[in-house]
Amino acid sequence: MERRSFLTQLVLTGGALSLGVGCGREIQPGTQKIAADPESPVLGDKKMILEPARQIPVLAETDVLVIGGGPAGAAAAIAASRAGAETYLVERYNHLGGLWTGGLVLPLLSTHAIDRQKKARQVIFGIGGEMSQRLKDLGMSISEVNPVIDPEAGKYVLDEMIRESGVKMLYHTFGSQVIMEGNTLRGVFIESKSGRMAVLAKVVIDCTGDGDIFHWAGEPYDVMKYHIGLVHRLGNIDRIDTGKTGYVKMDVGSPTPLPGVNWVNMHGQDDQDGVDMLNLSRLQMEYRREIWENVQKIRKTPGHEQVFLLDTASQLGVRMSRMVEAEYKLTLEDTMTYRSFDDVIGISGAWTSMLYKGKRVSSQERPLWQIPYRSLLPKKTENLLVAGRCFCFERELAEDTRIIGTCLITGHGAGAAAGLAVKEKQSVRDLDIAKLKQLLLQQKAWLG
Repeated sequence: MERRSFLTQLVLTGGALSLGVGCGREIQPGTQKIAADPESPVLGDKKMILEPARQIPVLAETDVLVIGGGPAGAAAAIAASRAGAETYLVERYNHLGGLWTGGLVLPLLSTHAIDRQKKARQVIFGIGGEMSQRLKDLGMSISEVNPVIDPEAGKYVLDEMIRESGVKMLYHTFGSQVIMEGNTLRGVFIESKSGRMAVLAKVVIDCTGDGDIFHWAGEPYDVMKYHIGLVHRLGNIDRIDTGKTGYVKMDVGSPTPLPGVNWVNMHGQDDQDGVDMLNLSRLQMEYRREIWENVQKIRKTPGHEQVFLLDTASQLGVRMSRMVEAEYKLTLEDTMTYRSFDDVIGISGAWTSMLYKGKRVSSQERPLWQIPYRSLLPKKTENLLVAGRCFCFERELAEDTRIIGTCLITGHGAGAAAGLAVKEKQSVRDLDIAKLKQLLLQQKAWLG
């Protein structure tokens, strides 16, 4: 990772707070590094434009700020607010749930795994378990193990839980840069139709999925290119006529809670950069065309004439990108050997086979595995926690760590930790782990 060399100093409206902004930590109060000629090359062969200094209004000073409203962010915000902390949640889209809802990645993986007695058991509890139960009570999920949900019901349930918990919700808003004072993260700049503003916070939780916040803060991290896809749904599946002359079985995906509606996953192109906007734009257009043409092929197949394309996901399926270098890197060995951690914040399951010591271990054999708090704790930046698919783990664990269930568990752990830090007036780095575990148990998490 290369740190951004272009650093600025901005003054926030409403007080004398003067903070460094950027990926580096070398900035000193009262200094600026700018190009004398805004039109001259500054970075390699790229031209840079000087943005004039301006006063930025402070929207809020809060206890906990969560950036990103996917499964991790929603769980984190709810946990922090329920712990008594004033909490703001910032989400760039018009819904919560991230790839679980807007991305149409509908299965809640992985709710189960094998315990020490070699029996399959449920592992997802706490706030994630509550979300799952609410969807089941609405009749909007199918299957007890790794339930598949309806995305609109998911959006509704998460909205209601956020509302009930007292979280202050900011939709249609991006986190755009961090506000640093030395190694301490003081807040985040946000962008929306209302303009550029700042939210200051005692604790910030990076739930962006791509690690935008720790990237801007200058944390070390790994970048993993992975396959990116685009999910879609098909309608009228229940009207397929298998008895029609010339019928051929076509891939029409998997059932959802809605009769006649299936969801269709896409592996997509391998080794793709999930934080390159030009690449994402290319994939978006290619995949939409691919889906459209494939559905037309299905409709021309005897018996499938009434099948139609219901929708494509509003979010491209980025599976992996940045992974923070935290206080502890979770290993494949940890997850395959029932390793216990004194600072466990939750347990996740296994949905697919995994290669371990040269042997393919099936999901029916794979152990449940603990997640330590230290894997959410960046090495350098104070006041920052990380949850979701960008926490700290070995690359071999990508299939387990990026899934919805694991995001819910890490989000819950980070949110509870942030709330406790505010209550105890401690830094997230100095938390009493016994108190954190007690709080998580009070919030019905399962720690093994």
